[in-house]
Amino acid sequence: MSWRVIARNDLRAARRARGTWGLVAVFLLAYLGLAGAFLYGTPEFTPYVDVLGFAFALLVPLLAIVSGYESVIGERTSGAAALTLSFPHSRLDLAVGKVVARTAVIAGAIALGTLLSGVVTAVAFDGFDPLALLGLGVVSIAYAAVFVALATGLSMGLATTRRVITAAFGAYLGLVVFWTQFVDIVALIIFRMNAAVIAADSPTWAVLAKFLSPNVSASYLLGEVVNVGPVPAVAVQNEAWFVSPAVAVVVLAAWGLVPFAVGYRRFRRSDL
Repeated sequence: MSWRVIARNDLRAARRARGTWGLVAVFLLAYLGLAGAFLYGTPEFTPYVDVLGFAFALLVPLLAIVSGYESVIGERTSGAAALTLSFPHSRLDLAVGKVVARTAVIAGAIALGTLLSGVVTAVAFDGFDPLALLGLGVVSIAYAAVFVALATGLSMGLATTRRVITAAFGAYLGLVVFWTQFVDIVALIIFRMNAAVIAADSPTWAVLAKFLSPNVSASYLLGEVVNVGPVPAVAVQNEAWFVSPAVAVVVLAAWGLVPFAVGYRRFRRSDL
């Protein structure tokens, strides 16, 4: 499959890029810098990995977007896409190869950080749990893949670099930072600013809307399945059918696949 050729070429280029090493440095700093901070006093593994999970819920999608937003639009702007497609590669091969390569870069950085962090925390921390650290790494890689695919979809679907940058970082702010606050504001407006009613019995539609956030779904998987960090407040003791690990996985997959599919459809019909 020719997407593998594109992925390998992208990985070779990534190894020579300063941005790749900067990405690795960020993850190592997060793992080891945080471990160093916890070494003061009596280092406990559980608080360390909980804080790491919280940090990764914000950091991983941002770095994934930075890695993926220029994947296709940069190729189109420079003319490299036309050259690549003059070989027996399809546009889908180009898009998939970019997603795989850029996810692999982030996965490698997370894997290295997990390994080094595991060595440090196994020796110096009380209550070391290798499955929790490994689970955090796996969920983080999957979370990164979602946002790399989303950013690549925007990179395919929009016509200029400026629009891609605006949409990509707007997506980060909207999906990761402000999603639950926006739902709360809508609920307050509907219930005429009666916060006590909402706090006593949050409407099902509001719970569902919050659970559809990729950040909430990823945090739910970490807290519920991997036992890293708290389960999001919206999902605590909630018996709604959609509050489940399976639905959380579907939500995350949809946030990667739908933007990618829409972006690819526009890319397939556009001129290079």
